[in-house]
Order: sequence, then C-alpha cells, then structure tokens
Amino acid sequence: MARRDAARASSDEPRRRRRRALAGESGLPKYTPDIALRSIDGHLTRTSTQVMAWYRLAAQAWSFRSDSQREVLIRQIAAQLGELQGRWLHLRVTTRPYPVHMWAESFDNNALGRMPDVAGALGWDGFLEGEQRHLMGLSMSDKEVFLGVEVSGRGMLDRWVDAAAPVLERIAPAAVRAELAALDSEVAHIDELVAGSGLDAIPARPDDVAWLMQRSCALGLPAPRTLSVVPGGVSRWETEDLAGFTDGVDMHQEPYAPTVKVVGRIRSQTVQRNVAVLSVGLMEGLRIPEVDDPWMQHSDRLPFPVEWSARIYVRRPEEVAGELQRQMGKVRSQIRHYTHDHDLDPPMSLARQADRVLEVEDELTSGLTQLNTRLYGWWRVAVSGKDEAEAVSRAQQVLDVYRPKVQMEHPEAQYKYAREFIPGEPLASTAYRRRGSVTWAAAAVPAATASVGDRRGIMIGETCTATRRPVAWDPWLAQEVRRSSGLTAVVGGLGSGKSFLTGLIVYKTLRSGARWTVLDPSGPLAELTRLPELAPFSRHINLLRADPGILNPYRVVAEPRPDHFADEEDPERAWRRERSLAAATRRRLVLDVLTGLLPYDISRLPHTRIVLLRAVREVGGANDRHPGLVIDALRRHARDGEEHAGVVADFLEERRELPQAALLFPDTTRDDPWQDERDYRLTVLTMQGMTLPRPGSPREEWTDGESLAVELLNLASWLTQRTIYEADRNLRKGVALDETHFLSQVPTGKVLIDRLARDSRKFNVRALFASQLAGDLLRVSGFASLVNAVFVGRTDDGEAQDEALRLLKVPTGVGYEQMLGTLSPRPRHDDRPDDTPRQFVFADGHGGVEKIRIDLEAPHLEHVRAALDTNPDASRVSARGVPVAQAAVRAPDEPPPVLSGEIVAEDLPRGGYDELSDDDVLDEGFADDLDDADRVRPTGGVVR
Repeated sequence: MARRDAARASSDEPRRRRRRALAGESGLPKYTPDIALRSIDGHLTRTSTQVMAWYRLAAQAWSFRSDSQREVLIRQIAAQLGELQGRWLHLRVTTRPYPVHMWAESFDNNALGRMPDVAGALGWDGFLEGEQRHLMGLSMSDKEVFLGVEVSGRGMLDRWVDAAAPVLERIAPAAVRAELAALDSEVAHIDELVAGSGLDAIPARPDDVAWLMQRSCALGLPAPRTLSVVPGGVSRWETEDLAGFTDGVDMHQEPYAPTVKVVGRIRSQTVQRNVAVLSVGLMEGLRIPEVDDPWMQHSDRLPFPVEWSARIYVRRPEEVAGELQRQMGKVRSQIRHYTHDHDLDPPMSLARQADRVLEVEDELTSGLTQLNTRLYGWWRVAVSGKDEAEAVSRAQQVLDVYRPKVQMEHPEAQYKYAREFIPGEPLASTAYRRRGSVTWAAAAVPAATASVGDRRGIMIGETCTATRRPVAWDPWLAQEVRRSSGLTAVVGGLGSGKSFLTGLIVYKTLRSGARWTVLDPSGPLAELTRLPELAPFSRHINLLRADPGILNPYRVVAEPRPDHFADEEDPERAWRRERSLAAATRRRLVLDVLTGLLPYDISRLPHTRIVLLRAVREVGGANDRHPGLVIDALRRHARDGEEHAGVVADFLEERRELPQAALLFPDTTRDDPWQDERDYRLTVLTMQGMTLPRPGSPREEWTDGESLAVELLNLASWLTQRTIYEADRNLRKGVALDETHFLSQVPTGKVLIDRLARDSRKFNVRALFASQLAGDLLRVSGFASLVNAVFVGRTDDGEAQDEALRLLKVPTGVGYEQMLGTLSPRPRHDDRPDDTPRQFVFADGHGGVEKIRIDLEAPHLEHVRAALDTNPDASRVSARGVPVAQAAVRAPDEPPPVLSGEIVAEDLPRGGYDELSDDDVLDEGFADDLDDADRVRPTGGVVR
C-alpha cells in the first residue's frame, strides 16, 4: 500500500509541476496584424499566401533625349517585364521630402578650407542655416519607385510552418528559415533579371522597406522631414514588429463618401487627411515617345504629391494565345460587316484595330517574345487634402491633367481601394482592369524624373520640367572623384543671366573654401569684392588703371614649378619640358599681340610676320623680357638693312604711346605687382571703359582701339590662368572668363582654352567660359570633347541654337532648338522690370540634362542678389538731397535746384563713394546731404 502510494505520488509529481507553470509561459494574448503581411526579411515580404521581393528602381532621364533613345529605354523595360511571366507585380510610386539635413551635412563636410568668418557679416553658420531654411520652405520632394515581384506562392506546408512559427522557433528554428532558404536561388534569379538596363533595380534596403510601409499604411499623411532610420543590422521584422507601421494610424470611410479619412500621429500631434483614390480607366492609343510623354509622368506636373499603386499580372504565352484569336475574330467580323454587308469603309479606329490584328497574328505565328507578352493590371492614384473638399478638388485636377486621352475613374469603396497601396493587401475589386502588352506598360516609364546635379555641392536652383526638385552642383566632383575635366561653358544671349549665374557660383563656392580668379571686362562681378564677408579676402584690379606692364606678355604665362611634376616618372625631365613649352608659348603670345596692334593692312603682309618672328626669337622666351625689347630688336634689324623692320617698329612705337598700351610695357623701377604675400581668395580683373568689337565683325573693320582691346583681353585671360599654376595643385581653384568669344578668334586664345581644359583635372580647376555663341567655343579644337558641364541660356538664333545643343550633347533636329528660345520668357505687355529668375539648360557632365531655374531668392542672400543686379534703373539716380518723388514732379524744362555743398555724379570717381580719394575736395556738408540709402555700409548680417 505504501509502495502504491509512493508510486502514485511519484507519478503525480510531474502533473503538479505542469500545473505550476511560470506566469510568462502561457496565457499571453496573440497579436494579429491589421494588414496581410506577416513578416519582412531583408527585401522579402511574406503574407499567408505569397512571398514578394521588393526592389527600388533607378531614376530614368527622359528630357533632352531623342525618340530613338527613349524607344530603347521602353524596349529594355518591356523585355525585363516579359521575363517575369506568370508572376504578380506590385508597383508603388511614392515621394520622399528632399533630405535637406543630409545635403547640409554633406555640404558642410565637403567645404574644405573655408574662409574665416568676418565680424558683423554673414558667417558660415548663418549661411548654411539660411540655405537650409530656404530649401525647407520650397517643399520639394524626390520621387521613389518600388517594384514588388512575386517570388513564390505559399503552399499548405508553408502556411502551417508560419502559423506554428512561435513554437518552432524554440523547438526547430531551422524549419522556420527553411522556406526562405529554399527560395534563395529564385530570388537571386529575379535580382539579376531586374538589375539590367531599363528598370536598373536594386534590392530595397531595410530603410527603403520601412519608408514604403510607413508611406503606405499612413497613406496621405504628411511625410516626416526627419526620416526614421532603421537600427544598424536590423533587416527582419517579425509579426509583432509590424505594429510599428500600423499603430497610431486609423483609416475609415463614411458611407458613400468620396474620400477615405486617415488619422495618425506625427511628432505626438494628431493629423487628419482625406484621401481620394482614382483608378485608370479607358485609354486611347498614345504615341509614346513621338507625341506623348509617359502617361504615369503626367501626374508629376501637379503641385502636390501623388501616390501610385499598380497590381500587374504578366501572363504566360499559353494563356494569351486563345484570347488573342477570339479578339482577332471579333475585329474581322466587324470589318466584314461594314465592307461586305453594307459596302462602307470601316471607321478609322476599326481600321487601326485591323492593322493591329495583323501584327498580333504575325506575333502568334512567330511565337510570343518578351516584347509582346501580354499582361493585365489595375492602376490606382491617390491624392490627399486637409479636408474632403481639398481632396476632391485635387482629384479633379488629376482628371483634368489626363483628359481627354486617359479616363480617370473615381470608384466607390474608397477604403478598400486605399488599402491596396499597402504591400501584401488583396485587390479591392477587379473593376477597371486594363489589358495590354508589356511594351504598353513599359511606356508608362514610372521612374522617369528630373535627375541632374549631385547631393553635396552648392545649391544653384531647381528643375522646372515636369518634375520639380532642387539642383545641387559640386564643381570639383568631376576632377576629384570622376577624374574628368573641369571645363564649363556658359552660353546665352544678352540678358540671359550669364553674369548672374557666374556670380552665384563664385560666391557660394568661395564660402565653401574655393579660390577664384575672375576676368569680367564689363565689371559687375567686382561688386563681390565689396561684400563684407568677402572683402578682407578679395581684391579688385582694374587693368586699365593698373601699374604699367601688368599685362606684359612675358609675365602673364606662369613659370612651371618643379613640385608640380613630383608624380611624373622623370620629374626633372618633365619640368624642363614644361619650361620649354612655357617659353615657346610666351614667344607665340608676344608675336600675336604685337601683330594685333599693327594696322590690318600692315599685319596681313607676309613680310611683317617674318620680321616680327625674327625679332621675337632674338629676344627669347624668358619671363624677365618685355615687348620693348622686341621693338629694340626691330630697330637693330632696320639699321642692318631690313627696311620693313623699321616700318613695323615705327607703327609699334606709335601704338606704344596710347595710354592703354602702357600695360604691355613694364616700369622696371617698380616691383612686380603680383608678388603680394596676402592670401586672396577672390581676385576680380576688370577692364571698364574698354571698347570691344561687335561680335562677328571682320578683323579689317576693327578700329585701333578695338584691336588693342582684343589683345588686352587676350593677355588678361592669360594673366587669369597664371594664378592656377602658382598655387598648390590640390587646392580647389576656379577661373571665370567672360567675353571668351574674342579669345576664340586669336590663336593664343585657343591655346589658352585648350590648356585650361587639359590642365583642369591635374590642377583641380573649375574653368568657366562665358560666351554669347556656342559656335565660338566649338571652333576651338577639342573643346566639345573636353567640356564637362554646360549651361545654356536663352538663345534665339536658329544656327546658334543648333550649336548650343551640340555643346550640350543633346540630339538636334528633334524640336529642342525652339525650346532654347523659350527660356526665361519675357513679359510682352508689362512695363515692369523683368526680374524673374533666369532659366538655363544644365548638363552636369555625368549624363543629367535638365531645364533649371537659377535661385538666389533666399532672404539671407538679399545683399548678394543686390550686388549682382546688373539691370539699369534710372530711378536709382536722383539729385543729392532731393527726394525722388520731388524730382519726378519737376517740369521737363525746369532746371534742378542747386544745393549747397552738392557734388554731382560727374564729379565722383567711377567706383562710387567708397572710392573717393584724398584729392577729392569735399564740402563740409557732404556727409549730411547723404541719406541712409546712399551711405556705404555693410549689407550682410548673421542669420540666426
């Protein structure tokens, strides 16, 4: 008995132990997500019936491409879709706010060696903060396109393993992973299919999947500007983790309401939006790309974000053949009804269908290939508003932008249609099914967008095509990263904004650490040197008032430095070779300059060239020579019996007496003006008052002053590039040359352009060449092949438009020429000044070409905008001490009042009040007569 009791007690002990289970092991509520997804593993999502792999599609350029290039892109996309036969696809197009903080961080890290802040002026922190605030106020976003591809349907065993996953994780964790492991080869195959040219897809990263889920579950809610980052190493979301996407968001619909209401939390604040979902309906035959743009791209023109969701099934050939045969029979019967029964010509639409029947019949006969595989699908569009009225209004705008060629339907059951945007959710309805070939679906080109510039450079503007996004450009990315040229062309007619664009690039890159030398003959860019934040590091040199000899042809060509050839195989030999080339360049330069100073009738004589060449060779090419020695050599040759040498010397002596010619002949009693030890970041060379010939005028029509002006401009350009070779080759440097169309007319000018183009990568230089006509630059040998970035402004002449497109490397003869004449449209019936931002076609040198709008409208840059304003305005000039309003009401024949101590404009130096010298006699009341608007004062300020 005792033994039985003991045995019973021992058998009951495990039972009692099982009854005393720990509290956390049982009785927990089971979480079931509100969505169909059950887990996310990397770029794979799983529901109870399906596994899909998600990819992010690369942006595709559409603007400024030929029809043949666009057709190739469509065929490439169609071929990739055709390879996905028998699979379901889910296409999602969403938007992400432009990552302002990420750009600012990259820009700040890329601003190497920036100049120190100046007290009382706009500092670096204020500049960077102002740029960010301005960008955030523009509310621009990037389009992101995701494609989900069905990997495999899930069988009964897979669903059982998924349901038992909590238990199997403890008992047999390998069984849970077995399904995904079995799909590895299939996933790798799909990865390879979609990675080719066309879709250019890559597997979605965990951050991408998280963003897609957030934007889908919170459809229509404002996108957060600070993007949530998935913790490092996390790539799997279990069933319970999916609550992070669905909690805090509620979606519901009132009966028969035209929208669905979405309520969610953003930064602990409740936000509500109304979302209207449309479905693509009947669509007439679109001619893409000959006439129409990709039909999914039309929504990019709208001023508010638009979401797309498409469920697509790519059909197998055996599923399609029978249906196509039936459709062909219907069309043939309809045609026979018109022609045989009623002796009538069939309608044009039926005739087009008949032609298509013949094509389909040929496809069936030869076998369906990837390019003519059929599919069907449902395309939905979602727009949101703060209330129902705004959402419905925006839905109407979508209808308007697509009509009349595409019918957009506004279906009932908005809740179910809105749920379709969430990955893994079932189809709401089979209504509005669209059928077509993969080529028709590929012609939507969902990833077509504006793609130009980079994400680390200065902000220069925004695109103004169908897609609106910021344009950042790093002028030294090409040299430092891509190992290409730094040559840049800025082309446009009068008033196209070339000087404004050049000034914007120079100012913003100066702030980020670059050094610039600018040759601006007319002088407006010299105002940059007076900005408070730049003034301590800048100098303005008016070459027409500079020291004699500053444009000595022998001095403007830099002497090579031995340390620049340290990376050569034989540094000593390379340095000596470059010194020899520099001496030859000096001889050629002085020969061209002195020939240009002679009258045209004398310079064109062959004997003139001969005597000059002999004299130049005798003087040599050392950098301590000057043109006066050449004249002396001509005199010696004349005494030796060379009569023509004396004639040439007499003409050069006559030109030497001109005031501006003194720039060529140095004063040996003075020091070299370029031996200043100060660290100048900006040097602006101007030649105000110089008269250049009319562009395109023949050489024989030039006056003596115009001939001298062209030669001085040539020498000034060489002087500009000298600063490149005297600085450390690794420093970021820039050279900006205006009026370069004159350089292209002289041999040494062409040599200069070619030299800058070839040395820009080696010496880390961004060279800007501004010209009114692209043809002037194209005439320089090798320019088109070496040019990196190109800006083309408004161009009206037909021949000039064609040459500008060649410079942009854009197809000609397809209609882009006329577009160049529409840039920066000018108001025709408005007498107000045209201060609208100028437009350019920008080719970034890396394949991106887009129409952009230059932007310098930020409040913190108001003083820069005022300094670069070159538009004349008579209202800025008034009698000192007399209000503008009083001067305006004076009768035309009434003499202006003369005030005590007044100084008229003609008595002031050209530069303004800040250039008054001690020799100017000022009345004691002069300072009192200046009002606040006329005082010279700092215009910048630290932005907080």
